Amino acid sequence: MTASLRTVSAPTVTAGTSSAGAGCAVSAQQFRDAMAQIATPVSVITTDGPAGRSGMTCSAVCAASDAPPMIIACVHGTSAANRVFKANGVLCVNSLSAAQSDLSQLFASSRGVPMEERFATEDWGTLATGSPCHRRALVAVDCEVLDIREAGTHSVFFARVMATGIGQPLEPLVYHRRAYATTRPI
Repeated sequence: MTASLRTVSAPTVTAGTSSAGAGCAVSAQQFRDAMAQIATPVSVITTDGPAGRSGMTCSAVCAASDAPPMIIACVHGTSAANRVFKANGVLCVNSLSAAQSDLSQLFASSRGVPMEERFATEDWGTLATGSPCHRRALVAVDCEVLDIREAGTHSVFFARVMATGIGQPLEPLVYHRRAYATTRPI
């Protein structure tokens, strides 16, 4: 049996410019446009401890290691939650289902909703670190922060996994092309 291949044209390449000269780097807008084409899971990252309870929506979380289990989370440096994560030294990544876009919006916005009101429902519990864990999340990954690196506009948190909680096998909430979406098996 022979497989037939079709020719696919290469993506359009846009070279960036910088003050150092042509082709050195892409602009921030070009970078954001390129990254918008990559589907990313949507999570609410939370913390609680001496600096208080806080949380934010994040689409920059990934596994870093399985021995020991570690994750990486990137948090904008100007986010109010950033300093609270740093001070508390713990965080919980709550990966959301497609039905939880309202929860994502609640933690993504700064529309005057006080942080304590964002946690006002009975849907929140805790795992090992005391960080809020959403009981209806697809998965909760509860972590201790091991290291923080500053990189451009963001802080990169390296965190050791202390506990996990796995919810119902629902469709995930992802962010793709600047909109919420979900995935389906193919």
